Amino acid sequence: MFTFSPYNKEYICVYEMNNQFIKSKDITVKCGSGEYFLFPQQYINAKSMLVSKNGEYVNLIRKEQNGDLLTIQSIYFGTNLLYGAMSDDGQYLVTWDIESKQIQIRRYQEQ
Repeated sequence: MFTFSPYNKEYICVYEMNNQFIKSKDITVKCGSGEYFLFPQQYINAKSMLVSKNGEYVNLIRKEQNGDLLTIQSIYFGTNLLYGAMSDDGQYLVTWDIESKQIQIRRYQEQ
């Protein structure tokens, strides 16, 4: 499986392998305007979670046991000039954005 985030769209495309890669679904996410590409999508095995930056938002998307992907949180930054990553264990999201000009560390809390 892999995901693709189209430019300035409020969805992510999911492709799955079945002899060839076929688009299987779209996941609704928050986007906002513009795009900078220095915040790669990241899958966190420990949390079964995809971290995806789209425009002015960082979206946390959980993979359910039945395989469904659900957006569980969208964090708005007010700018698309935003960089970051989540720790390998999924405990911390570290970001830097042009508006605050600061490194921000958020701790993940299970809901």
